[in-house]
Amino acid sequence: MKKVAVVTMQYNEAFYVSRWIDYYSGLVGRENLYVIDHDSDAEIRETLQGVSVVRYPRSALDDQERARFVSKFVGALLELYETVIYSDCDEFISHDPRRFESFGDWLDATDFEHATCIGFNVTPMLQEENAALLDGPILRQRGHVRFVSPMCKTLIVRKPVRWGGGFHHANRPPHFPGAYLFHLKYADLGERVYRQSLTRGLDFTQVDQGHHQRSSDLDLLNLYCSFDRLERRDWDDDAIARYCQSFVEGIKPSERGGEVGTMYVAPLNIAGTEAWRLPDSFRGLF
Repeated sequence: MKKVAVVTMQYNEAFYVSRWIDYYSGLVGRENLYVIDHDSDAEIRETLQGVSVVRYPRSALDDQERARFVSKFVGALLELYETVIYSDCDEFISHDPRRFESFGDWLDATDFEHATCIGFNVTPMLQEENAALLDGPILRQRGHVRFVSPMCKTLIVRKPVRWGGGFHHANRPPHFPGAYLFHLKYADLGERVYRQSLTRGLDFTQVDQGHHQRSSDLDLLNLYCSFDRLERRDWDDDAIARYCQSFVEGIKPSERGGEVGTMYVAPLNIAGTEAWRLPDSFRGLF
């Protein structure tokens, strides 16, 4: 596998940042991990030993400013690496283990400049699974995922890219060459409730930003209950491909001018009505 870097940006993500480091260091090596730290507390920074840490001064949260900064940082890393991946620390990107032995094998075999991930929320089924993640592989404890278009992000790049807020949009059209993104935001109920209590207090530069980070505990618990109402279905590549096609058809080009050019605005309202059972080979990924 040629040289690959992985980047995240985090603030006090005690629960997930260590898991992010463990997972991606297994893919590309700890020395190739970069954490942009938004002035976390000292005890959180201590967990970042062995990775490259870039301090991002604490300020009101601005999704657009954050995306611009990361876009430029990733562009600089592309002077040193063939491939750079960005992911939030609760986003685990993988290959298809039914087709490739390793993530590196997939990278080496796949020709692209910008790769869009097929995006899923990992959905706990509280009637049959623990509400809390225990020690051990996460996907051994969480057997279902739901296709959601906001997680279909163009995050694996070999040429510079300009992202929009939340990294949902990019100035390159979507291209699905076979990578998956597993979003772990909801994987542990206790952590989600705790994290939501923190994000409600964050300052945002725009009043229309961060609505999903300010929802009530009741709304959150109702969401978890809704996971159990999803139809359980065996994994179906063709059905998932149809969701991806709907995503592509929903893209709206938006001319921004300047160095951005055309921004391809992704549809954020596509959510599967079923929970896909993960194939056994996926459940050993992490």
